[in-house]
Amino acid sequence: MGLSGAGRRPRDLAATANLLGRLWLIAAAASLALPARDRLGIWLPLHLALAGAVTTTISGNMQMFASTLTATRSASPRVGNGQLLLVNVGALLVALGLPTSHSVLVLAGGCAFGLGVLVLGAIVRSAMRRALNRRHVLPLILYLAAVGCALLGVTIGAVLGSGAVHDAGVYLALRRAHATLNLLGFVSLTIAGTLLTLLPTVLRTRMVARGAWTAGWLLGAGTGVLAAGFAVQATPIAVLGAITYAAGALALGRMAAVTVRAVLGRKGAPPAVTAAAHAVSALVWFCWGAIALVVVLLSGGDIDSFLPLALVIFALGWTVQMLLGAWSYLIPSAAPGGPQERRVYFAVMDAGGLVQASVFNLGLALVALRAAGVVGPTGGTAGMWAALFAGAVAVGRTWLFRPVARSGWAMRRAAHIFGG
Repeated sequence: MGLSGAGRRPRDLAATANLLGRLWLIAAAASLALPARDRLGIWLPLHLALAGAVTTTISGNMQMFASTLTATRSASPRVGNGQLLLVNVGALLVALGLPTSHSVLVLAGGCAFGLGVLVLGAIVRSAMRRALNRRHVLPLILYLAAVGCALLGVTIGAVLGSGAVHDAGVYLALRRAHATLNLLGFVSLTIAGTLLTLLPTVLRTRMVARGAWTAGWLLGAGTGVLAAGFAVQATPIAVLGAITYAAGALALGRMAAVTVRAVLGRKGAPPAVTAAAHAVSALVWFCWGAIALVVVLLSGGDIDSFLPLALVIFALGWTVQMLLGAWSYLIPSAAPGGPQERRVYFAVMDAGGLVQASVFNLGLALVALRAAGVVGPTGGTAGMWAALFAGAVAVGRTWLFRPVARSGWAMRRAAHIFGG
């Protein structure tokens, strides 16, 4: 779909969502400077990153992808912008209400956020119903499943945040289900559905689609069973869900590995290096985390003790890293200009991309080892600063690639990479 007519507005909305998402992520990083008491430990940074940056980015881009994949007109500007406003206001109210113990703000924020997610699901469902192109049904099904997980997760989160649950055991069980539905459900199913079309686009090849439906169904079913097992405190059900989910993650990882292998050594247009490096690295974290979750549950380990490591793996290694990779491709590809300008944009964006991804992942590895108790506080702190630095560079490049593209160095680099 081109940039004119029906295709222009969803791209504008996606650009707005990408801008707001980056601001949310910067706020999440800045909140680490607050005293632990004021940010409720790690809760506020995670909320700003996931409910703020990730959900906002998903909202705008899911609308664009739904319109593009179905070759239909997008939702009206009032509906699309209203949806984006609802999730942002909702996330902000919860961020203000929970640390200050204002349950009214938490409930209001949860309702606004949930309504925004519901509108997002309605937009995707409408696009499916009116689809002119039915070749990409699976990503849309995964989007709807993700929205369903989010609605359940938001409902549970609003109940927990309101202080209505007083039993400690029930509270912990519902908190696990809440995290599962939001992180392994809403966020991960959305990423999985998007990767089916975005990864081959980034690699400039075709996705090896064999096994895609199997991966999608396993991830969706695994999320539901795992969340149910946690909610009713039934370990065997949770184990079954975790195994199912891990099988789906490995199936998705296998598809990506075969696709990447086909690109290695290939002649022709090179892949978008920065986006590809972050996306592939994120998938490695995702598969590793899914397997680790199964091991912990099967061994009878304390799932709450595993939570810090799980958050590093799924929230940072998988989710935030995929966000950085997606921005490094989507933002320059949507910038004004023709093919030649975009070649220069990607040449600038990809310069040092492997180093950026390596520093980010090495830093996260140290943070993960600290969460697992393998390294001491010094190693964990060093890893955190390395990951923050690489993440700041990644976000900064999404604003700087256009000014740098005007330099002679950028022109020469683009000519060297793409020829001409």
